[in-house]
Amino acid sequence: MQNRRDLSRREFLCGTAGLGVAAFATGCASSWFVSDGPAYAAQLYSIHKIFWQKPEWCLAGLKAGGFAGVEFAGYADHTAKEIAKLLADAGLRGMGTHVNGNVDLVGDGLKRTLDFCAAAGIESVTTPHAKKDSADEYRRFGHDMGLAAEAAAAYGIKVGIHTTYHHFTTKYDGVTAWDLMFSDASPLLQQQIDTSNTFHTGTDVVALLRKYRGRHHSVHLKENTPSKTATIGEPPTDGGPLVPWDDVLGYLATEKVAWYVIEAEKIPDSLSPLIDSLRFVDARRAAIA
Repeated sequence: MQNRRDLSRREFLCGTAGLGVAAFATGCASSWFVSDGPAYAAQLYSIHKIFWQKPEWCLAGLKAGGFAGVEFAGYADHTAKEIAKLLADAGLRGMGTHVNGNVDLVGDGLKRTLDFCAAAGIESVTTPHAKKDSADEYRRFGHDMGLAAEAAAAYGIKVGIHTTYHHFTTKYDGVTAWDLMFSDASPLLQQQIDTSNTFHTGTDVVALLRKYRGRHHSVHLKENTPSKTATIGEPPTDGGPLVPWDDVLGYLATEKVAWYVIEAEKIPDSLSPLIDSLRFVDARRAAIA
């Protein structure tokens, strides 16, 4: 059982654990959902234990919970046409996908990736992890991903790199691996800042966002060292601090970001942490607006 507060009947029907999907159509979300600014996307790896078992059910639940799009991490052998149909039937957008940049964003792999995403209706491609062994390799990788971003622009698709711990803990002559990757990269190359991966290293999330202002098509919103449910806003199990959400969301309100990607991976067979996280973020956005 999840260690979380009991839901009211209204909250239950409006799209959390019980998935009262039809309730959304009657306006359950309208009283709390922020209508302007970035749209919300669900990181599908957060529900990887159930998503491909019942994708239509999961997508309907996410739509009911207030999400406008989803971010993929693999397709379980589905074709681009099948992915496009799943999204269209659910009324959701393919906000993005995570791929291996070393394979899927270079050479012949780049065209395959872009052709697939264009046919599936996926709007952005991001490579996570990106761990290298030298400063030159980080620079070269960033340069290559910048070339991919320029090629993707012809498709109307964004390409970016996702932050992880070693991008800030690895330094060469005092320069972080993150800064090295963007030192010789096309300005079209996006940064997908993960609030947890960044904040947990002691990096100032707002300062990083401000330093690279205008390069954030999407931002991953995830709590610092997660709680038992990984729901945003719940205190971490190790007693550490929460991400400074008011500071982060306050800054993001000043920048043109298309998508807030909600991530909560501790209970990968439940939609509740994702939907509860969205509500927390939306409430904080409304409070500081």
